[in-house]
Amino acid sequence: MRRITLSGILVIVIFGLAAYFIIDRNKQTAQIPGPRAVETSIVLSQTTNQGGGLAGIVLPSQQSRLGFQVAGRIQGLLLEEGTEVDEGTTLATLDPADYRAQAEAAEAAAAAARAGIDQAAALLDQADAAYQKARLDYERAESLYGANAISKAQFDDAGTQLSLAAAKYRQAQSAYFEGRGASVADYERARAQAGLTLLQLSYTNLKAPFKGTILKKFGESGEMAGAGAPVYVIGNLDQVKVEVTLAAAALLDWQAGDPVDVSSPDLPGQSWTGTVDLINPAVDTQTGTFLMEVKLDNPGHALKPGMVARVFSRIQTETAVWIPVGALVKRDPTVTVFVVRDDQCYARDIKTGVANGNLIEIVEGLTPGEELVVRGALYLHDGDPVLRQNFQ
Repeated sequence: MRRITLSGILVIVIFGLAAYFIIDRNKQTAQIPGPRAVETSIVLSQTTNQGGGLAGIVLPSQQSRLGFQVAGRIQGLLLEEGTEVDEGTTLATLDPADYRAQAEAAEAAAAAARAGIDQAAALLDQADAAYQKARLDYERAESLYGANAISKAQFDDAGTQLSLAAAKYRQAQSAYFEGRGASVADYERARAQAGLTLLQLSYTNLKAPFKGTILKKFGESGEMAGAGAPVYVIGNLDQVKVEVTLAAAALLDWQAGDPVDVSSPDLPGQSWTGTVDLINPAVDTQTGTFLMEVKLDNPGHALKPGMVARVFSRIQTETAVWIPVGALVKRDPTVTVFVVRDDQCYARDIKTGVANGNLIEIVEGLTPGEELVVRGALYLHDGDPVLRQNFQ
């Protein structure tokens, strides 16, 4: 019985030791990491665009909100959004009846004032002619009377006629100048009012100030339009601008006049060339950024207002080692990348330079020709095996 017990214990011990060694081996095997999936690329010494990948919003190069300068009721159909118009095209009209009546009344008042001036001038001319005739008659009578050719009564009668003619002339002259002052003032006021009403009448036609496209309409036929209330938004889409915000650190990378390439995720496969038109010298106090405007031709109006666009400078940097920012792993106090040799990755401390979009300059730590982990580096450790894949 004792032998059987010892034999059983020995069997248990042997099985226990075997199980321990199997578990320990599996544990050691489990601690060995499998290869990590990474995407790699060869480090190159290259140039890159000086500024790139800046996002902005497409806007018309020229845009205006248009409304009537006078109030009134809109008549006729309005142009639909998307309609292209030339400079001077009539976009909408107001009912001109009231303004036309006012203009006609003002012109009539001006004509009446003008007639009053002309009548007063005619009466003065008549009085002046009568006075000149009476003066000549008196001078002739005076000569005849001195020669005893006419009687004293005839001479006195000529003097009386001259006095009467002079009195009438002074009366006409006084009436003319006094009345003329009032009439001229009335005439000038009436003429000014007529000009104003004619101008207001012209304002019942809303015209396009430049060649463009109707981007928005706000009114409809028959509605009352207030003076200054917008009826349309019109924009020039033959040329557009892209508004981009620049961080202060990026100001040195851009200058007015720089050539650029422009693309839009809304229009894949297409690109346009343009120019930096303006960099606003004033900082936005809320965001600490600067506004940059890029202008470009827009044949076929492919780029629409409100689209997102990306702007890339066409000016090249000096040759240097540039890598994607996503390849960096920041582990305080150092910045690390991983290079691959023989299917294993090795940590490498580096020194970075300037950033440019999604690229960053490497000043120390990498040599052209090395294989660099550009995606999947975040969870790597020095010496980990890797499996190269192309991430999509």
